[in-house]
Amino acid sequence: MTMYISYAIVSTWFRQNFKLLLALECMSLLAAGTFLYFTPHIYEANFAVRLPKMEISSTSDTSKDESKAQSLKNQWVLLISGLDFLRGIQNPMGHPNALIQTCMGDVSNASRKQLIQTLQMSLMGSGDIIHFSLRLEGRQRVLHCAILFRDLIIQDLDGIYDSRSRKNAPQIKQLEKAVVIGDITLSDSYIYPNPQKTILAALIAGFLLAIFGVSLRNKYRA
Repeated sequence: MTMYISYAIVSTWFRQNFKLLLALECMSLLAAGTFLYFTPHIYEANFAVRLPKMEISSTSDTSKDESKAQSLKNQWVLLISGLDFLRGIQNPMGHPNALIQTCMGDVSNASRKQLIQTLQMSLMGSGDIIHFSLRLEGRQRVLHCAILFRDLIIQDLDGIYDSRSRKNAPQIKQLEKAVVIGDITLSDSYIYPNPQKTILAALIAGFLLAIFGVSLRNKYRA
C-alpha cells in the first residue's frame, strides 16, 4: 500500500484539523512556559586543586660504553595520581554526612548519588591539576557546598602528604603540599534551559500530538 502526500492533501488536513492543532499547540506552549518559569535556579561553582608531589632522585644511564656510568637526576612525581583520586571522589559512600546535608539538604543514598551526578571533574595541565565544577540550586547553597567540598579535598590530600612525609625515604628530596589554584568562581546568573529550543520542542510536540489525535479519532470513527 502506497501513501501519496500532496499539497492538496496537506491543505485539507490542516483545514479539517486546525482547531485541534491550535488547541494542542497552545497547550504545549503553555507547558513549555510553565517549565521555563518554574525551572530551578541552578548556579555553577568552579575551583581547581593541584595534587601533592615530591621530588625524588633516580638513576639514569647517560653513557653507551661498557662502563655503564650512572648519573643522578631529580624528577617530580605525584603522591597520588589524578585518576586514582577521582575514583575515590566518585564513590558516593565516601563523603561525610555533613557534606551531603549541606549540599543536598538530607542524608540518604539517593542524595549521595545525586551529588556525584551534579559534580563534574577533569584533569588539567600535565595531570597534576583537578578542576571541579559543581551545579546546585541556589547561589549561596552552591557556594557553601563548594567551600566545604574544597576544604575536604585539601584535608584528604594533606593526609596523603603527611603519610608520605613520615616515611622519609632516602630518595625523596622535597615534598609539596596540595594547593588550591585561585578562588572559587561562581556563575553570575543561574543556568536555565534554552528558551528557543524549549519552545521549538513544544511546537513539534504539539504537532505530533495533533497527528496522533487525528489518527485515533479516525480509527474509532471507522
